[in-house]
Amino acid sequence: MSRDLDTITLVVTTAALENAVGLLAIHFPEKFHPEAWRVLAAECDRREAGLAAQPIMLARQRFDDLPSNVKAVLRTG
Repeated sequence: MSRDLDTITLVVTTAALENAVGLLAIHFPEKFHPEAWRVLAAECDRREAGLAAQPIMLARQRFDDLPSNVKAVLRTG
């Protein structure tokens, strides 16, 4: 995980990404975390389509707003 002033870049395994998406799904992500949900779901879809993994970039505030269990999975992934 690297940080600049406004963006956090995450490099996570596919298993960690799928786990994070599953954990976030129970928190009404389309309503409470729409930006993070779109970014994570898009990367999950890319990987399911067989494309190479890409770093995940989120605005720092959007990452900070995620539930703690989702952040933990993304940090260790």
